[in-house]
Amino acid sequence: MLEVLTPAPGTEALIAAVQNGADAVCIRFGGAGARGFTQSEFARAVRYCRVRGCRVYAELDTLVADSEMSAAADFVRSASEAGVDAVIAQDWGFLAAAKAVAPLLRAFAGERLGIHNAAGLEAAAQLGAARVMLPRELTLEDIAALARRSSVELGVTVQGALCSSWEGQCYMASINGRGSANRGDCPGLCREKYSLGGRMDDYPLSLKDTSGLDYIPELEAMGIACAAVGRGMKRPEQLAKLTEVCVKCARDSRKPTAGEKDELELILTGREGTDAYLRGAALEEDMLSLPGGPDRDAERAMGAVRRVYADTELRRVKVEFFALIQEGRPFRSGIQDENGNRAVWNGPEPMKAVGPELSRRSVEAELRRTSGTPYACENVNVMLGPGLMLPEGTLQQARRELIHALSAKRGEAPAMRTGRLPVPEGGKPPVDRPALIFEVMHAEQLTPELAALGPDYIYVPLPVLAAEPERLEPFTAARSAPVVVLPRIIRDAELRQTAQLLEKARSAGVTQALIGSLGHVALARMAGMDARGDYSLNVFNSYSMEIAARAGLLSATASFELTMEQIKQLSKPLDTEIIVYGRLPAMLTERCLIKTSAGRCACGTPSRMSDDFGGVYPVLREAVCRNAVYGPSKLFLGDRLEEARQAGARGLRLLFTNEGARECVEVAKSFLGESEYRPNGLTRGLYYRGVE
Repeated sequence: MLEVLTPAPGTEALIAAVQNGADAVCIRFGGAGARGFTQSEFARAVRYCRVRGCRVYAELDTLVADSEMSAAADFVRSASEAGVDAVIAQDWGFLAAAKAVAPLLRAFAGERLGIHNAAGLEAAAQLGAARVMLPRELTLEDIAALARRSSVELGVTVQGALCSSWEGQCYMASINGRGSANRGDCPGLCREKYSLGGRMDDYPLSLKDTSGLDYIPELEAMGIACAAVGRGMKRPEQLAKLTEVCVKCARDSRKPTAGEKDELELILTGREGTDAYLRGAALEEDMLSLPGGPDRDAERAMGAVRRVYADTELRRVKVEFFALIQEGRPFRSGIQDENGNRAVWNGPEPMKAVGPELSRRSVEAELRRTSGTPYACENVNVMLGPGLMLPEGTLQQARRELIHALSAKRGEAPAMRTGRLPVPEGGKPPVDRPALIFEVMHAEQLTPELAALGPDYIYVPLPVLAAEPERLEPFTAARSAPVVVLPRIIRDAELRQTAQLLEKARSAGVTQALIGSLGHVALARMAGMDARGDYSLNVFNSYSMEIAARAGLLSATASFELTMEQIKQLSKPLDTEIIVYGRLPAMLTERCLIKTSAGRCACGTPSRMSDDFGGVYPVLREAVCRNAVYGPSKLFLGDRLEEARQAGARGLRLLFTNEGARECVEVAKSFLGESEYRPNGLTRGLYYRGVE
């Protein structure tokens, strides 16, 4: 049966979800603890859910730095001891650490890990993930294909906020100094105003909510394990109504009725919905939504919803009572739930009846009175001798004591074996001269003048290299090793085309590929290439470094959200690369912003977006009409290369985006000490301030 998963950002939201039938709730933790819960409140929340048969998933909603990994391991232990059913990881290194610390506790791969193809699912399974939450950009066809091939459970968001960027690929907040989405601190910059091309004072990044309740029967038929609702919603009343409708649809394997849709539309006033991604129509339909909020009618509807979950207890746990009332023997009663948990209570010996005697019907009626508790009585077995009675209130006391004892037993956390956090392997010492790497975006940037500067590696996008392989000749003549850059997103439906392009690149003598997802390692190997890890893997700690090494990567790019000191402290079992120049990526969008700007398909023509503070963000085509948005300032560490070397970087990458060919050459010369070039409005990125 399809599990309905609801977020619980606070105690009221948790109660609202549980009292409306949620099969599971997700409590998110950040670096400082559970949001909306103190430690004692969290323990009580887990017990509340366990008693009521609702699973609890504790999510560490952040990338984890090395200095935080010990606390993260303690979080896993305490969550396990509290009785949670699984932890959700948004960091590959934390996923590995969680499995080491609590090997019997289930671990799920969160959406920000960016698993979007079958090879990615296999990689997650090998690392111990029991479930993968799929990205919201996938179509029903994509999901069905993955479900047929997956060895792990799959989760799909059927109602909730849509990010403009693929999750895990949004750096907009961090490069603007306003938090970090990858650290669980998204300020919602995509909901702000931007000018895109000729469209002024617009909201080109503000998307409607994903709305896929109509597809619950199809998802259940595919074998999807989990339907998640309410992501990004703060109001408990909205979560309650969403959960109620989703639970009813999942139980009956149906779509919402017209009446249910009307109720949702009212209570979600100010939140428009779309199923464009699920239908594969994102490029053809308007998915944008203007900011809004509930009106008076919505507030009244929410008040009615609140009164229901605040004043009533949903009887969601099936139980069975028994009572033994025989002459000459103490009264004996018991209760058993659907999971086999039992409790027994013994009372006084029954007496000869003086007046009305007990009947099976009266005993059963008294024990069935479970309103106000989480229990629904399915059956009562009564063995009753003739002509007997019990002291007044005995049956009521038996019922209360049994329910109390059963609740205590259900609330107990199972004993779970825990282990130690492994110590990362030592790294390699700094090298005298790190490798110099040039990455280009366009064929026009691949000039003989750039090749003459002798980079150790030249990174070229797959479509560019496959279309014009002759552009590599000056670089190979200068003994620069060519590396093909794979798209960050490669759906299974795009594999054939990607493989054909890789074959062309291999024929041109390319033997290495830069990959941005663990699911792409196998694709590179099938093409006869070794793989290097890009920044989009979000390698933020030594444990992620070890995963990259075990995956067979030649190198891994450290997250540019790390400080130079944090990079220095990383264990480095493989060569570590850092970006030292260029516009840092802000986000990767599934929608084509360039088409939105131009009003037609014009992916070959770069666009730009500007904010209210004068920042200009280049928008470039990445692959299959996806767009990459880059930051307004250029990172420049040309005068701090020794610090990068001392931090253990063995590769220094210059990331060229919308620079002209001549500017690329001048920038490269400045890093070789042959030019005084400095970009206007340069930034040191996050290497000296980091992210919270």
